[in-house]
Amino acid sequence: MTASEPLALVETNVRWHLATGAEAVFVFLDDPNDPSKDALGAIPNCSVHLCDDRYWNEAKPQNGRPPSQMRRQTINANWAQSHCDLDWLFHIDADEFIWQDGNLRSELADHRDPRTELNLPVFERVFPKGQQQSLFDGAFRASSDLTPDHANTVFGSLVSLMKRGQYSHGAGKSGVCVGAGLRLGVHNATRTGSGGQQRRAAKRVSETARLLHFDGVTPLHWMMKALRYRQTSPEVQAKVLQPHRVAQIRWMMERSDTMDSMRQAHRCMFSLTDERRLKLNAFGLLREVPFKPKGVLGADCPNLDPDAFDTELLRRTPWLRELFEE
Repeated sequence: MTASEPLALVETNVRWHLATGAEAVFVFLDDPNDPSKDALGAIPNCSVHLCDDRYWNEAKPQNGRPPSQMRRQTINANWAQSHCDLDWLFHIDADEFIWQDGNLRSELADHRDPRTELNLPVFERVFPKGQQQSLFDGAFRASSDLTPDHANTVFGSLVSLMKRGQYSHGAGKSGVCVGAGLRLGVHNATRTGSGGQQRRAAKRVSETARLLHFDGVTPLHWMMKALRYRQTSPEVQAKVLQPHRVAQIRWMMERSDTMDSMRQAHRCMFSLTDERRLKLNAFGLLREVPFKPKGVLGADCPNLDPDAFDTELLRRTPWLRELFEE
């Protein structure tokens, strides 16, 4: 993963995957001054790479650090593939967790075509109706390809802010057989086609694992991620921000003069109200996944308190604190 997040989120991600079957985790810290390096590096089988000038001069000697976050993610993922001693490698973000509802290890062992990626379908978190007690509270909404009429029935006026029934992405994330000639992307893998062009690799959807996406582990975290996109150049934004994401950011900014109004707007988008629960259930889209990192990690679990997370987020992100000063 390529990350620029508070330690609690990245550490939980690393420890969760190591505890649930991963042999190694590669973390690329996008901020060369990230203070998380030592804590993450102390975790066995966690390989931490600081993406400073030295790293980019070696990884991209001609051009250095790419301005696009997605481009940096792709380069880092494939650096990991070329330097690891693993059979499979999955490319995910810090706010994404692989949930196994079957035997993923057996599914990977039985995978017959190394030139076909294994896709993890995405479930996007919806926040609890009441007060958020932990970073990972809530249920999940499955991706969907509803007719326009049905989408309007389920999502109402917010449908224009979504794609495939998700605020972020409905593509999921993929894993590849290491060394089989597939190149990892942000969501999908590619292969080299005729003329040297990169073509989308064949895909098989996993029957044993899902991707749990916490698109903002707190309301403030969501806003920070959205505004971070806005700080990139127009050229980069045009490549990485899809129309529904642009519409979300505009919608939120119009309703977020203060911290309280931002939280209220976030609840309007993300909270699992009784009405929303009924509609999602009616179309088979609600998933109650018992994702409880504390129960798996025990004493090694970081502090998952939302207020503590937001305090660290504001400390790391001065411009965000200034934006919502009251």
